[in-house]
Amino acid sequence: MVEQEFRVVEFYSGIGGMHFALKECGINATVVAALDINTVANQVYQHNFPLTKIFQRNIESISLKEFQALNADVFLMSPPCQPFTRSGKQGDNEDPRTKSFLYILNLLGRLEKQPSHILVENVKGFETSETRNLLLQTLSACNYVYKEFLLSPYHLGIPNQRLRYFLVAKQRPHQFVSDYLLENGHLLDNYLIENSASSNDELKERRNELAAEGSEGASEKHALKVPKAASLSQQKDKFSNYLPNRTINMYLEELPDIVTEEHKIDAKVLIRYGKVMDIVTEECERTMCFTKAYFHYIEGTGSVLQMNKTLQKSEVFQSLESTDDDLDKCEIWKNLNVRYFTSKEIANLHHLPPDFSFPKEITRKQQYRLLGNSLNSHVVLVLLRFMFS
Repeated sequence: MVEQEFRVVEFYSGIGGMHFALKECGINATVVAALDINTVANQVYQHNFPLTKIFQRNIESISLKEFQALNADVFLMSPPCQPFTRSGKQGDNEDPRTKSFLYILNLLGRLEKQPSHILVENVKGFETSETRNLLLQTLSACNYVYKEFLLSPYHLGIPNQRLRYFLVAKQRPHQFVSDYLLENGHLLDNYLIENSASSNDELKERRNELAAEGSEGASEKHALKVPKAASLSQQKDKFSNYLPNRTINMYLEELPDIVTEEHKIDAKVLIRYGKVMDIVTEECERTMCFTKAYFHYIEGTGSVLQMNKTLQKSEVFQSLESTDDDLDKCEIWKNLNVRYFTSKEIANLHHLPPDFSFPKEITRKQQYRLLGNSLNSHVVLVLLRFMFS
């Protein structure tokens, strides 16, 4: 029996986080087109996937005929998040940046061959939007079953908090497997958005059955780590084995002194912002979400790393309270030895593979912006394996 080859179209492809996840997933799939209007992101994507065809054009300019010609089995989509972020204006479907996604939804029902599988990623907040409602209405009208989740890398033992909305959909007669266990031993359905699954009544019934069995019995009965599907190989990414206490040092680079100095945070900056920064050590088990403004702005853009392993932050803050002299404060902060995470370290936390790289012409600021707009490849990998199981 010949294994099916899936033709995949990656919308809003960015630097290729979903493509990397697809490669690790183990199914027979080819990305036949990647679409993004960001020229810098496309440079990075092409650098890492030189054989993939990239469409650098507005999605709304792609005709129905061109969509048909792609003959896609799978849509992977990570539409612009700005219309749905808590810090933004939350323009939702009235925001011009949502138009391309609405255009895709409009074309979906008109395609002669619709994709059998769809994955969508966005920020937390998308689940309460009108755009999400339109997405679900379109999927239902096109005979898809779907599930929606709020998942963070932190849920999978990765020391980074990056809570995101995900939807996976299959066109009937395909159905989702029941009682799918994650690497952490939790049911994937534990992360479902309440009242969201297209098979919600069935889901509630199954949850009640599991509760009746008891947690111990359920664990024995449903203990699997990857889907049992002939089309999935047991491929692993570099960091894929679940560890409940995975620490930051697993993701750090060994840096030459000159690079360390380049990433150090000036003591004067720490005097002003240090108390509101998320300062972590390499033994910590979490970091804050890294945004596109990291390295450029300080507050709320991501964690920074304390390299002095012997000094406690509480001691530093006590010392700071005992003096009003800026020179003394500078020395105190210098002793803590704080630096930014490098772009490679953030890429590691995103579970991009070791051979992922940026072209030499991409500046450090551009690298941070692109990573801040990217996603965690391992979370997508887990959901792809579930979707194709």
